[in-house]
Amino acid sequence: MNSLSKKLIPNNLSIHFKILFPLFLIIQLFLYLKIGVFIDLEAKKYILQGEYFLANGQLTNNKYFFYLPVILLITLCKLLNFSYLFIVLFQVALSGFSLFCFYKLTNQLTNKTVALWSSILLCLFIPLQMWNFYLYSDSIFISLTIIFSYLIATNEKRGIIGIIMAIIFLIILIFSRPNGVLFIPVVIAFLILKKTKNLSIKIFHILISLSLLVVFFFISNRILIDGEELDVLKPFKEEHIICFVPLKPEGANINIINTNNPAYNLYYYIIHNPGHFLRLSFLKMESFFNLTRSYYSNTHNTILSIFLIPIYIFIIPGIIFLLKLKLNNSIYIISLLIIYPLCFIFLCDDWHSRFAMIVFPYIILISCFGFYSILNKYTKAE
Repeated sequence: MNSLSKKLIPNNLSIHFKILFPLFLIIQLFLYLKIGVFIDLEAKKYILQGEYFLANGQLTNNKYFFYLPVILLITLCKLLNFSYLFIVLFQVALSGFSLFCFYKLTNQLTNKTVALWSSILLCLFIPLQMWNFYLYSDSIFISLTIIFSYLIATNEKRGIIGIIMAIIFLIILIFSRPNGVLFIPVVIAFLILKKTKNLSIKIFHILISLSLLVVFFFISNRILIDGEELDVLKPFKEEHIICFVPLKPEGANINIINTNNPAYNLYYYIIHNPGHFLRLSFLKMESFFNLTRSYYSNTHNTILSIFLIPIYIFIIPGIIFLLKLKLNNSIYIISLLIIYPLCFIFLCDDWHSRFAMIVFPYIILISCFGFYSILNKYTKAE
């Protein structure tokens, strides 16, 4: 692989960052000039919570504890009389650091050339980068998930301390957005499938996994009990593929039960309506991975398709080559790509596909590795 790396791009870390850093800043400046600081729509509720927290020392509803970082930043701006531009600058800085972590993660999994290609595409992936300029919870959450993945990738070097750091960071993720809880089953799958010859470490991983499983059910139930837009049955009763856009606002003809236990309500629905559940599941997964939308312009959808089609073409060989490496980090990334999207079968997709932004850095990574591996194989054959 080294020979191909030298032919394509100098395999030098400092040169790579001299390419990435200016590109990242140019993209951020372009988006700032286009978007500015977006404080409308969903941002209003976080601003309200920040103001309420500053005045009363508490939030209006416990569910807002799962959006804490952006609310605390708004509170800080109000307290110090700062412009909301401060939050955008914080989000851009965190996004830049997460790009650095993404490069390091990709380099650890593959090599510097794939790391550079992947990082350039991530910089150019506007549907992800644009969230840095919204006073939503998404920018911070996306950045934190990438940093968390990097921590997982390097945790073997840190031993028990690495595991403790990862668990602390997992808690931060959970309080950054409610879907942070979806990283718990990903971590459980990683710990269970992770290869180790040390029996005591394996037992330790199993014990942590069991503890995390209990935490997952407790927190998930707690989040769903709050109801409102987090009502677990609403996406099925009204057939929401895109959140808040019901296909059947009058209610679908399904067999459901309403108790104080959302997990049981969901279980009852699936058991008694398997056909309805499978149909909606397929439509939600199609929506999750297809970032084009009927309400986007033809130009917008065309640009998205030009970007996405090659990525999806090379992701299959990328997964095959990644699994051949037999690395524990491969297990984590594959677990994330499977489990995280599947969890949205039980929820609904977003208008602008922001939920999918969590997995797209790794889709880009694997696709670039697939392209590189095929190119490397072809070059050697010559």
